[in-house]
Amino acid sequence: MSYHQITPAERYMLAALRRQGYNQSQIARALGRHRCSTVCRELRRNSTRSDGRSRATTVQERTNGRRSRSRRNQRFTARDFALVEELLCRQWSPAQVAGQLRRTGRLAISHETTYRRVWRDKREGGTLHTHLRGARKRRRKRDRRYDSRGRLAGKRIISERPSAVEMRQEMGHREADTVMGSGRKDCVVTLVERKTG
Repeated sequence: MSYHQITPAERYMLAALRRQGYNQSQIARALGRHRCSTVCRELRRNSTRSDGRSRATTVQERTNGRRSRSRRNQRFTARDFALVEELLCRQWSPAQVAGQLRRTGRLAISHETTYRRVWRDKREGGTLHTHLRGARKRRRKRDRRYDSRGRLAGKRIISERPSAVEMRQEMGHREADTVMGSGRKDCVVTLVERKTG
């Protein structure tokens, strides 16, 4: 079950029920909300210090203020992104950019936001993505079925080799193989000329 924030109408009803002397369980039942995760938190966060009452208008103003100050609603200016782009152009990773800007107190931005900016710039035809260290690598979708790791691009399988090689009629065709012992990291590469052996 997903959590939905309390609405302004529910806030007014909560304040009215509180004034009438209802306890938290009764208020939660009337609102159809969870007693601890919604009603208790709402009262603890938004009750006035002088008398412990919940005034809906004051509460809504506080809520609006918290939302406007939240990180989710933080907007970065073109000047902020120019600072980020300057560091990216020096071949810094988005994590390094975020760390440096936070450490120097110039800007609090996450590496995820930096990546989002880079990919949006790419969609719009920009070249910012070329400054990333792995720019030449294609981004791999995480749910991709085919895994190409450990496979050589353009590798031909043995059954496709020419018949002259198979019959050992011409010199100059070599066969390579690697031999690795158990429990070792070292390996030996063997090259054998097909005709002469």
